[in-house]
Amino acid sequence: MSKSLSYIILFVSAVGMTVVSVIAPDYLSDNNSFLKGFINENILNMLGVILAITLASVANIHLAFNRIEEKYERPGALSGSRQNLKKSAYWLIGIFISGCIVVTIKPLAAVTPVGQALFNSAALEMLIWHVLILISLTELVFHIGPEVVQKNGEPPSK
Repeated sequence: MSKSLSYIILFVSAVGMTVVSVIAPDYLSDNNSFLKGFINENILNMLGVILAITLASVANIHLAFNRIEEKYERPGALSGSRQNLKKSAYWLIGIFISGCIVVTIKPLAAVTPVGQALFNSAALEMLIWHVLILISLTELVFHIGPEVVQKNGEPPSK
């Protein structure tokens, strides 16, 4: 999935949920029993599990990058990919922290259905963002090919 498509998904979902929150807040407020039971410690559990699993995967991808650079004696050859990997990891951590803030502040600040709907929308947007980053990292993993070297030590010709 391209970055552009990811940004479009984030933007459209944010605008859509904001419009629904203002026009028909009952769909996204705590009047929706699923969201009332989900946008609390449950969403933090989900974000935390995604974060923990993904950070372990990020570490493995980082080590795979090291092996590839060492094997072909090209340190820094994957610096662009490594930088994107680092940004993704930091975004996941930041989104998790934001989720903690939303879940903590929601009971105090969201006293109207519109307020509840906006807080629930923000939490759902964070979940969508987490999933989009997870998809991006999964695609990266599948782009890392096998490390095939011919018997004479040279990389195979294509």
